[in-house]
Amino acid sequence: MEFSDSLLGCYISKPINLRQFRTENAYKVDQVKMSKVTDRLVYEKLKSINPDIDLTDLPVEVKKWDEELQKYNFQDIFDSPDSLCARYVFPIYDTISNELQTHNVMKSDFYQTKRTKLYTPLPSFTPRGNILPGETLLITVSIYYPFHWTQHQVPDEAVIPRCQKTLQFYDTQTLYELKQGFKCENEESEISGDISKDPHKPLEFIANSDLKHGLFYINNNLYVDSLPDRSTLMHAETMKSWASRNGHTIQNILSMDTQLLDLEVCIGQPYVYQHLGRCEHLFIFNEINIAKSNDCLGQSNYPRVISVAKDKLKNCIFCIKNIASIVMLNDDERTPFTVNHMCESCFKSYNYDHLDDKVSNFKAYRGIKWKK
Repeated sequence: MEFSDSLLGCYISKPINLRQFRTENAYKVDQVKMSKVTDRLVYEKLKSINPDIDLTDLPVEVKKWDEELQKYNFQDIFDSPDSLCARYVFPIYDTISNELQTHNVMKSDFYQTKRTKLYTPLPSFTPRGNILPGETLLITVSIYYPFHWTQHQVPDEAVIPRCQKTLQFYDTQTLYELKQGFKCENEESEISGDISKDPHKPLEFIANSDLKHGLFYINNNLYVDSLPDRSTLMHAETMKSWASRNGHTIQNILSMDTQLLDLEVCIGQPYVYQHLGRCEHLFIFNEINIAKSNDCLGQSNYPRVISVAKDKLKNCIFCIKNIASIVMLNDDERTPFTVNHMCESCFKSYNYDHLDDKVSNFKAYRGIKWKK
């Protein structure tokens, strides 16, 4: 694989036109010819050989062994082979001066050779499938948690973007289906504000607000979701106008109905998915492979979950049993810290009297998940 001269924390490939890549690397695989013999023909053949044979229990036995076959672990069949995958996406710095600073990390840590693990349920065992080996691309994409970019950040103090999950797609799936793979916790964010004066204030979620813009930024093109009110398209046109005024390039505004096969991407290059107005996720294309006969060939099993990060939730600082759902800000001596993560029952019993009046001066905000 050819690599570009740019160093973005790790090596990235030259742009790859996926449709051209498939055309140049596709090959024919001898298809398994399925017999047209049915159970009825088998039973008739057995009867012709031995007219006295008893076949009353045979259908039940066939069904029983089909069920037994499904219990076997075909992980070895559906596992992808060992492959070289990007392990981390490192913060990106200006490379014009050729004085790139980065973390003191060994080069071997940029990549890892791993055996992919199948987390989704295995499909029913069958020699047939809708994906043609040798003629279909399988594309692996790593999706990252939201990141917050700041200018002039110090390399050793920068936060490394953390991978949330890795998914595998086939080539004719669209960017809209890739969008469905972004399960962002910010969509569950509660925006009712300070609830210290009214702890029973109704929940207000950001997903129900007017911030429904969702778009991909891939190789100087914007791919937008088609909403009936055209709000996403207007948002993209505003971004394109801003980019042209500030010396950046956005060439085209296209639809998310674009197939992955029609993209031109770089292996290892971070791309951006933006939604909820300003929530941004990095994602990278890890692998582009021609499907083989030992890959999962059922289209209904894609996108396939390759790996998922484990989330650790923060417990209440008082009971240490329940998951924290409220963050309390307080400067007096009633709490051990200025920022205190509390469950709802501890929050109400500690900060309010029997008339639901505040016993001290503090602020409180709801949260769906508080990570350690």
